[in-house]
Amino acid sequence: MASQHLLLLALFAACLAVTLAAPKHVIIGIREPGDDFLQREFVVKKSQWLQVVKVTKTYLAQSNAKITQVRLLDQNKKGKGATATVISGGPGSTYITVRFKSVRSHSVDFVVEIFGKK
Repeated sequence: MASQHLLLLALFAACLAVTLAAPKHVIIGIREPGDDFLQREFVVKKSQWLQVVKVTKTYLAQSNAKITQVRLLDQNKKGKGATATVISGGPGSTYITVRFKSVRSHSVDFVVEIFGKK
């Protein structure tokens, strides 16, 4: 019985480690047939020792296109990257505002991809 509990605990710890080490991608909306690739931008801000780095960006769709999907792709593969939070706009809108917030003493490194219909 004790060995089963130990095995279960080890399995839980392994799953938790994999989850925490994963990149923090955010994908909002659904791509549809006929969508156009509207924009790609690299959001990079260097780390500051013992500081949390924050970046807030607003993206406007070109030619008043309606956004259908936004992909916020964390480039830090070790799980110590930033988090991305949508503040306003997004799918169905012509703009999106995103706040990126790093882990203390780490950088912000994201690729933002926006798809929509013109």
